[in-house]
Amino acid sequence: MTALAPPARLHPLRRHAAALLAGSLLLATAGQAASEEEVITSHGIAIFGELTYPEGFEHFAYVNPDAPKGGIHHTWTLGSYDSLTPFTEKGDAAEGAWGVFDSLMVSPDDTLGEYYGLVAESVTYPPDKHWVSFKMRPEARFSDGSPITAEDVVFTLDAMQNKGQFRYRAYFGEIEKVEALGPHEVKFTFAEGASPRDLVPLVAGMGIFSKAYFEDRDFSKSSMDPPLGSSAYQVESADAGRSVVYARDEDYWAKDLPVNVGQNNVDRIRIDYYTDQGSAFEAFKAGAYTFRGEVNAERWLNGYDFPARRRGDVVLQEIPAHTVPNAGGLYFNLRRDKFQDIRVREAIETMFNFEFFNSRLFHGVEERVASFWERSDMAAEGPPSAEERAVLEAVLGDLPEGIGDILNAPAATPYAGEGSSQRQRQRRAIQLFNEAGYTLENGRLVGPDGQQFTFEMMYASPDAEQYLSPFAKELQGIGIDARLRFVDSAQWRERAETFDFDAMHVFIPMSELPGIELRDAFGSEYANVGGGLAVSGVSNAGVDKLIDMIVRAETLEELRVRVSALDRVLRAMRIRVPYWVRPDSWIAYYDYYREPETLPEYSIGMPGIWWADQARYGELRASGAIR
Repeated sequence: MTALAPPARLHPLRRHAAALLAGSLLLATAGQAASEEEVITSHGIAIFGELTYPEGFEHFAYVNPDAPKGGIHHTWTLGSYDSLTPFTEKGDAAEGAWGVFDSLMVSPDDTLGEYYGLVAESVTYPPDKHWVSFKMRPEARFSDGSPITAEDVVFTLDAMQNKGQFRYRAYFGEIEKVEALGPHEVKFTFAEGASPRDLVPLVAGMGIFSKAYFEDRDFSKSSMDPPLGSSAYQVESADAGRSVVYARDEDYWAKDLPVNVGQNNVDRIRIDYYTDQGSAFEAFKAGAYTFRGEVNAERWLNGYDFPARRRGDVVLQEIPAHTVPNAGGLYFNLRRDKFQDIRVREAIETMFNFEFFNSRLFHGVEERVASFWERSDMAAEGPPSAEERAVLEAVLGDLPEGIGDILNAPAATPYAGEGSSQRQRQRRAIQLFNEAGYTLENGRLVGPDGQQFTFEMMYASPDAEQYLSPFAKELQGIGIDARLRFVDSAQWRERAETFDFDAMHVFIPMSELPGIELRDAFGSEYANVGGGLAVSGVSNAGVDKLIDMIVRAETLEELRVRVSALDRVLRAMRIRVPYWVRPDSWIAYYDYYREPETLPEYSIGMPGIWWADQARYGELRASGAIR
C-alpha cells in the first residue's frame, strides 16, 4: 500500500515489477567463472552469493509441476479505479495492472534477490557492472503474436524516463543510455557514480511495452483500453470502479519455461471492488467472491462463524510471516509548522495506548512495532555497535536537532505505560508539550501563538476508526482539538498529492534489501513530490547521506549496518505513530483452492502456484455456497 491509495490488500499477480522497484540487490553469479578482465555471462543474477537454481533447472522447488490448469481465483479490494495504465501520473490504475507485462528476468519466492531469465536467455556484464546486456529469446511475444524485441526495451526505458510516473523517472534516471545491439540483444549503460547493484535488477525487472502499440497512442495519458501485454494473464474485462478480470492466455509464449512451470494455473483472476470492509466481508460470507486476506483480529477470531464456515465450505489458514511487513502507522505531515518539534510528535505518539487496544480490540494477538524493518536483522537494536557508530558519526552534524544521543542511547521505541495507565501517559505527553512551548489553559492545549493545538487524522479504511476514535478521545483529554477525517479513494488521492492532511493512516512498503526506493520514501528530493511514498515529507541532509551510503553498500554486512543506522535515525525522528504486526498472515477461502506441499518462504504464492479443484468448485456452486 502506498500513499497513492487507501490501505487495501495488494493483489498478488506477478511480483517482478513491484519487487524490482522496491528492492535493492547486490549482484553475484552462478554462471561461468570469470577473471577480472572478462565479462560475466550467466542464466541469472543472485544476491551476495551463488544462485540457488543452476543453469538448466526444471522449475522452482516450491511449485507443483503437475498442477492442473483451469478455474478461477476470485478476490477483492477496497476503493475504485479508472485506468488500466499503471505507469502514468494520471488516474488510479486497476489492481494487478502491472501483471500483464513480462520482464527480462523474474524472481522466485523462496529466495531473496535472485533473478532468472524470462524474456532474457542470459545476462552479461563486466566485474564493475557499469553496463549490462541481455540476450533475449527470439520466441518472446506480445499477446497479439508480435515479437518482443530490443527496440521495445529501448522504447520502454525512454517512455519511463520521460513520460512515466515521477518516481519511475527518477529510478531510471541513472541509466545513461540503452542500445539495441541487434533484434534480440539490448545493452544498458549506467551513469558514472550510479549504483549498479540497484540498476541491474531494476532494468532486469521492468515490464516491457510494445513500441508499435504506442505509435498512435499517448503513453502519458491514462486509459481504460487494455494495454498490449505479454504475460500469462491479460485484461479480459474491466468495469471501472467495480471489477477487473484477467484471463490466462492459452497461447502464452513462455508457459513452458522453467520460471513458469507449475505456475499461472487458474484460467481467470477476478478482483471485485468494495467501498468498505464491512460490505466486503458480508459479500464473502454470501459467496460473492472466494478468497480474502484478513487484517481485523476481532473479525478473524469471532466473525467467521457463519453457515459456509460451519459446513466446512470455507477454510481458515494462518501462515507464518517471514518478510518485512509494510511500515504501518499514522504518519505526521512534517511540512506543517506544528510538527517541526520532535517533542510534539513524541507527545502525540505517547498518547497512543497500544496495550489497551491490543487487549480490548485485538484480543492480544498483535505485537507493537518499533522498527521500519521488523522481522529483519537490519532493525536497530539497543545502543549502536561500533560499526554503526562510525556510520552515524559520518552524518552526525547533518541530523535533525532533538533526536537525542543517537550515538549511545538505545534505539527509540514507542512509549509503553505500566498497566496502560492513562494518567501516566498524560503526564508524559503534557511534559513534552510544555517543553515545546505549549501550556494547558482552561482544558485547552495552547501554543505560543495563543491557539489551541489541532490534530486531524485522515484515513480511508473504516476498520481504522475502531482505534483512531479512542485515540482522538485520549488526545482530547490533554486539551488537543483532535479530529478524524474519513475520505473516499478520490479524496484520498487528491489530499495525499497536495499534502492536505495533518497525519495520514497508511502502510509504506519496505524492502528486504533496501536501496534507491528509500529516496522515494525518505529522501529530500522527493519530500514535496505528491503521489509517491514521501508521506511525511522527510527532508534532512543526514538522512539523505545515509540513504546514499545504503545504495552504495558493497557487502551484505555493510548494508545491514547502514540500514540499521537509518532505522535508528528515523525512529528517533518520530515521524509516525507506529502500529503493530502479527506473526502470521490470515487467509480465508472457499474449499476448492489447492496449494503445493510447501509454500515458499517469502510469499503465500496466491494465486500463482495454487490451483483450482474444479470438481469441488462445481459442488460449491451447485449447493449455492458460492455464486
